Amino acid sequence: MKKMKHLALAAALLCGLGLTASCTPDERDNPVAPADQEAFVNRQQLVSDVSNDARLLADNLSAESLNVTSQALAQLMSLMQSDRNMIANIRTLFTAISQNKALQSVNPVKAGSELAQMGYLAYITADNSGFGVRVIFDGKGDCRLVANDHLEFIFPATVDGIGTTLFKLIVNNSNDCYQTVADANLPNVKRLACVSRLPKSFTMTLTALIDDKEQTLSQNVVSLQLPQSAESEYVSLDARTFQISGSQTSYLNADESTLDFNLSMDGDNMTLDYGITRNRQIIISCEAQLHLPPQSAQTAQTALTAVSAVSGSPADTPAVTPALQLFTARILNNLTLTGTITDAATFTQAFSATIQNRQQSSSTDDLNAAVESLNSSCRLQISSTQTTKPEPVVFCLVQTDGKYTIEPGLKALDGDGIIPLSQLVDSPTMESINKPFSQSFTPAGNTASTTLKFFSIFMQMMPGEK
Repeated sequence: MKKMKHLALAAALLCGLGLTASCTPDERDNPVAPADQEAFVNRQQLVSDVSNDARLLADNLSAESLNVTSQALAQLMSLMQSDRNMIANIRTLFTAISQNKALQSVNPVKAGSELAQMGYLAYITADNSGFGVRVIFDGKGDCRLVANDHLEFIFPATVDGIGTTLFKLIVNNSNDCYQTVADANLPNVKRLACVSRLPKSFTMTLTALIDDKEQTLSQNVVSLQLPQSAESEYVSLDARTFQISGSQTSYLNADESTLDFNLSMDGDNMTLDYGITRNRQIIISCEAQLHLPPQSAQTAQTALTAVSAVSGSPADTPAVTPALQLFTARILNNLTLTGTITDAATFTQAFSATIQNRQQSSSTDDLNAAVESLNSSCRLQISSTQTTKPEPVVFCLVQTDGKYTIEPGLKALDGDGIIPLSQLVDSPTMESINKPFSQSFTPAGNTASTTLKFFSIFMQMMPGEK
């Protein structure tokens, strides 16, 4: 499940659409209409639709509210990962509080009950929703822990539009919980069960200190669904079927952006639904279906702890690679990007290199390798509601003003060459599409990934068998 980082491909491909309407030189040759007039008209309509949607798409991908939330959460993840002992320390504290409360009352197992059938004589209950901890970061990678009635992170961060200030992420648990059972594992104590209560949902609220006032930036509800049979009171964290869903609404000034995602797994098959709505307008919606090799033996527990690899760093590359069998992204209810990705790890790394190149120069050798990797690892098509058929997208290397960049292109209608879209769209389109890529952070490609990563780390803090 560590390969779940590639679920972020949905977000990456959304940004990929932005690349399909890439920068353009002012001097361009008007293409000659090919013999196939229908294909020519289809091509012109597609380019027109991309140009018409470019500015609105770019403005919404760089939405101020979504940008601030994403940057703050990403920096919190970095702080959490800089202290290798933080997760273990929080879990130790949680476990100590949980066991202390549980051991205050040991209950005998009722004859004929499910616990009795498992061979237990008594049980203790660890309620993971009744306590918490406050984690205070100093900005240097160190933190201190203080017992609290809920989970709370206080941390410094520097984000575009706000600057450097203190942020707070508050996590509250739902009262509705799953129950899991495992050996209590206490010294010299046998046949004692530990029944853990795992909240089914969590509400995360992000605030910031702005002008000496605490302002709410976003609220996020994340829910976990595990299979539970009618014959059992308990769920198994080793289930191969589960679902994680969330809805995050970000606010800043008059801007409001909502991100919804739903991640589900059934055996070897995984599905991701992802969408962004800004000021009540659907900007992006996408669906991705992946298939995991059967031998990967993914479970709900390993999935939750492995989502931390969603950032896509080379060090996180796992041995198991899922195949993205089908991907569909709809932009502004007009443009549609579809495709398959045969090598998710290769595509993710090559796409990251493409984004980085738009912010800083890269060597030609590196870019040529990235182009080859992109074209070998994916098959993409783009269409609009006005076109008669989709057109294949092929990545290529383009030189503009002495700098090389990677751009998608369309195959020439009257030959074997590739026409970069920068030769088909105008300068305003280039400026609009380059807008989110010129920023230090691309929020639309990271928000869902960061949320899933935080949820993974949060699950690792919970007491119980791992």
